[in-house]
Amino acid sequence: MGPGICTRLRSSERMRKEPEKVEMDLQKIFLTPPNTMREKITVVIMMVVVFVMFFGPVTFTEISPVKGIILSAFPALSISWGWMVLLRSLFRKREFCKDPGPQAKKGEKRHECQYHCKKR
Repeated sequence: MGPGICTRLRSSERMRKEPEKVEMDLQKIFLTPPNTMREKITVVIMMVVVFVMFFGPVTFTEISPVKGIILSAFPALSISWGWMVLLRSLFRKREFCKDPGPQAKKGEKRHECQYHCKKR
């Protein structure tokens, strides 16, 4: 599989276990701000943890506090955002695919993921 490719099973294909290859919208997955409360909490927690990890050793050096905060903030922001992108690509593939699967018409059974995922 190339970069930006995810697999998804259609309801008729679930029994055969043949994954369908679809392209991920990389621009959307990287540039969309956190829109669910779970994503916002995850980003904040990751930023705090990584900031503390990088700022701790800086306190024992001769670097000024302002410079130490700036030096610790850059990795905290980039690592927490990278973690968010990784989690999105693993657990929210359906929302970030370029061409979503066909929508179920009225009265038809929908894909099981649609029951749990909220449309925005």
